[in-house]
Amino acid sequence: MSDDNHMVLRDRFQQHKSKLSRSELAVAEYLLATPIDVLIFESAEDIAAKSGTSDATVIRAARRLGFTGLPELKRLSSRNMAKSVPTTERLSQRFRATGDDLGRIKKRIFSTAHEIMTSCEEKLEIDSLANAIQLLDAADTVWCLGMGRSEVEARHCATALSRVGLRTRHSGSSGFSLANELVDLRQEDVVILFHVARDTAELRLIVNQVSDIGCRVILVCGVQLTECYRDRASAVLTCVGSAAGLASWTLGAVVTSDILAYGIATRNQDRALKSRKRLARLREQIPQ
Repeated sequence: MSDDNHMVLRDRFQQHKSKLSRSELAVAEYLLATPIDVLIFESAEDIAAKSGTSDATVIRAARRLGFTGLPELKRLSSRNMAKSVPTTERLSQRFRATGDDLGRIKKRIFSTAHEIMTSCEEKLEIDSLANAIQLLDAADTVWCLGMGRSEVEARHCATALSRVGLRTRHSGSSGFSLANELVDLRQEDVVILFHVARDTAELRLIVNQVSDIGCRVILVCGVQLTECYRDRASAVLTCVGSAAGLASWTLGAVVTSDILAYGIATRNQDRALKSRKRLARLREQIPQ
């Protein structure tokens, strides 16, 4: 693996090495000596064992190097690799890291899922959530759009919001099909756009066109898109994926949708209760 993949780590090490204790220095030296395609699959426990330190020291070292923690260290350090290594090779890397033992696979994936949820909690800003909830509560219709592979997140969000009394629509369409659906957009509507991947022409077009209509846009996206769209969307909610790719960005996006829905429910509890009762009555009428 090219030394370029250690560029972020090397830069952070040069900036912060004077702050590191002896044990934290041992962790940093191990990180720099380990190929990124190996490092992204290692937990704090793994790194501690191999550097002769402790889990707490590994996490502390990552923070001393200027990262929020080990997940962000791995994510930012692997960006160059993610852009340059073919997807088939990245899958091969996962196979090598996990092997085929089901117990080991279960442990790795749960560990990765925990990393994703912890990172999402750190990145999800209360002010952005509050702003998004205020916009949704005032909307006539909430459109939940899933760009690319994010249709699942959009559908989940639309369902969660409708159960607490909001009028919703969802779509996973793109191109001309999406354009046909968006003809019904009105100025009083709010669009929640789910998109994890890099910036695309279609994403820019949709954000611009929806904004031109006068609708508010809430973007649920990854870290890189947050940086691009913070000043172009009405609210940006950041969800974090995993450098290892062993668990999905969907985890954070679904939980974010649940937070939005529950936040809406607490603002108008009578409406939420009436909606839930109406749903229960409808279910009772469905033949068993």
